[in-house]
Amino acid sequence: MDPRLEFARELERRDDAVAGRLELLARLAADTDRVAARAGAVVAFFARLPREREHVEAAAREAEAALSRAQTAVTEAEDVLARARKDDARAAAERAIAAARGDVRAAEERRARASDRRAVLEQEAEQLGAEARDLEREAARLAADLETAPRVSPTEPPGEGLEAVLEWAARADAAIFVARGGLESERERIVREANELAASALGEPLYATNVASVRRRLEERLA
Repeated sequence: MDPRLEFARELERRDDAVAGRLELLARLAADTDRVAARAGAVVAFFARLPREREHVEAAAREAEAALSRAQTAVTEAEDVLARARKDDARAAAERAIAAARGDVRAAEERRARASDRRAVLEQEAEQLGAEARDLEREAARLAADLETAPRVSPTEPPGEGLEAVLEWAARADAAIFVARGGLESERERIVREANELAASALGEPLYATNVASVRRRLEERLA
């Protein structure tokens, strides 16, 4: 076999190996970014949770107070109706009863909405609490994967809590970025070397963007 073709195949094997490492780092970067995004969302939720709970409880108290006032108004209007003797007085009392009962229904609906909101909020808090624990475990797993990833400088594993996960993710992203930059530069050098080999073998410049196309071109000419 022509040694130039053998060298082209060796360059292709090196290129494939670098491409595989880049693919691994891209996947780790995507997973790290996903964990960081979810961790940020969960942290933001729990930061605003006390305020949300306060709003819900305030709405519930207001609804209870409005309901109490409306029920009192119904009772008072019914007393007026019971004592009324004239038709116009009775009609006015009946209108007052109808209005107060409408207020009762509205207050009951407000109370129900506040109760529903409270239930939804607490359910979300429970679900996101479980997700927080999952995210901590996933971050620890990714940190272990990064320990053996090619070219990635060692980073401290995440500590306890999502704030620590966010800090780790920032460090991991930086380390992955540097590693990917080095591998991409190496791949560019391999492609450049392959093009130089092809130009020497073929007697004409070649501007291929990947080694596989160079190897195919050389096989056509040299094999």
